[in-house]
Amino acid sequence: MEELHYYLQIRLAKNEIFFGPGVLALLTMTQECESLSAAAKSMDLSYSKACKMVKGAETALGFKLLDRKIGGAGGGGSKLTPEGIELLEKYSSFINELNSHASESFDRYFSKYI
Repeated sequence: MEELHYYLQIRLAKNEIFFGPGVLALLTMTQECESLSAAAKSMDLSYSKACKMVKGAETALGFKLLDRKIGGAGGGGSKLTPEGIELLEKYSSFINELNSHASESFDRYFSKYI
């Protein structure tokens, strides 16, 4: 029998949701691969969908998340801007803090059902 648990997912929004686990994963993978295209491919996303995700977040935030270099003889690439790095760090810290509080609350309210 499966143990009782909770599932918490945090997204950032203004008028609409613009940042969550998907954009976080895409940006993290882009930083690792140094390529938005490679990151999209590794996540089984189309490049156009990945671009829309990044552009939507950048528009909502009012700053660039990625520095992009167009391909050519030397090849292209993408890496996080300093603001992008800071956002990922703050978002991750925020999620970790919320998960810690949520775990404590879950244990307090549902320990007898576990």
